[in-house]
Amino acid sequence: MISKTMERRVLLGLAHKGAKLLGWDEDFRREMQQRITGHASCRDMSDAELKRWCWHLKALGADIGIPGPPLRGGRRMDRPTPWQLGEIERLALAFGWEGLDDRRLLGFVRHTAHVDDVRFLTRRQASAVIVGLGRWLCQREGAA
Repeated sequence: MISKTMERRVLLGLAHKGAKLLGWDEDFRREMQQRITGHASCRDMSDAELKRWCWHLKALGADIGIPGPPLRGGRRMDRPTPWQLGEIERLALAFGWEGLDDRRLLGFVRHTAHVDDVRFLTRRQASAVIVGLGRWLCQREGAA
């Protein structure tokens, strides 16, 4: 078990390392921190804010190992964003389908992403479904 001060030091280091791994300079990191957490300096953040900031960096692609379990109450980082799910539903409706539970959409998802339901998609698979549906819709509208 590590002490609170040691964990905070680790999180401070990870916050800086994560920003560096994302290719951010000091000014851009501070600007992003201010925008996301309301604090330009990591030292001004509470422990919970600092941990959330580190998880945010990890979600953006920084390969950092954050001590302790992931924060609870949220969606896993690899799950589709609400925008992606909304876009899939919008495209399904453009085809005249009945939404995310329509058997035709589920067939397309099975064919494209090799999963049985929209709720099992990862972000990458959701992107592939969106691109596929968009291309298909463009081809269909172009032929009409």
